[in-house]
Amino acid sequence: MSRMPKRNIGSQYDFSTKKFNPKVSIVIPVYNGSNYLREAIDSALGQTYKNIEIIVINDGSNDEGETDKICKSYGKKIRYFKKENGGVSSALNMGIEKMEGEYFSWLSHDDIYYPEKIEKQVNALSQLNNKETIIYSDYSVVDENLKEIYTENLSKYISPENLNKPLYSLLMGYINGLSLLVHKNNFNKYGKFNEKLITTQDYDLWFRILRYSSIKYVPGVLTKTRTHSNQSSNLLREEHKMEKISLWEKMFVSLSENEKVFLSGTVVNFYEEFY
Repeated sequence: MSRMPKRNIGSQYDFSTKKFNPKVSIVIPVYNGSNYLREAIDSALGQTYKNIEIIVINDGSNDEGETDKICKSYGKKIRYFKKENGGVSSALNMGIEKMEGEYFSWLSHDDIYYPEKIEKQVNALSQLNNKETIIYSDYSVVDENLKEIYTENLSKYISPENLNKPLYSLLMGYINGLSLLVHKNNFNKYGKFNEKLITTQDYDLWFRILRYSSIKYVPGVLTKTRTHSNQSSNLLREEHKMEKISLWEKMFVSLSENEKVFLSGTVVNFYEEFY
């Protein structure tokens, strides 16, 4: 008597529907986040794509237990971990280490996902042969009350060819970490967030990954980035400025001549375009 094949639970495909259905880990690092955290978690829980896990890392909050209380109120809807304060990079790295999903999606505690964020990006990935391709999208910047300040529709500034060139959007300053979907193998290959960096740990990591990876732009605004006075880049303006200059110098010096030609046609064009 023949038996129906069992579904492979660890697979990225749901064999009952033959649909690409990888598990996505949404990682939320938080420090003293009682003002905005619920909105972030609720936006993760409200995703139309359901094969997700939500990992919240409390990075040693000292707000009289308010952040802890919010996280615990979600019970088993999220996976919640606490650690001593070590900065956002250390919290993100802990989240990566705790991942049970195949793909990483970063959500800051003060930002928002649109409901279709994960679904649209997974659908785009399903059409690609290389399932480790980095996916990224458009985003809007909002104020403390979620009022839109401006929207980055990248296709307005960058040609379709350049949108899918690794490093191009990054060097143009248009990559928003919240809009990315990243396969976990990239962390095994290129490392995780540099915990010595205070405000540029994201671009440092994306640069390391995108030098050797494929990228795919998926049009559409899928995230809201909140700007407010308590952000580290605003609180540490001088440190952020110096760290950013150092990172940009490091990136430009380390790029080979062939990489510069690939990005802009000639080395001269590269410096004219990105300087």
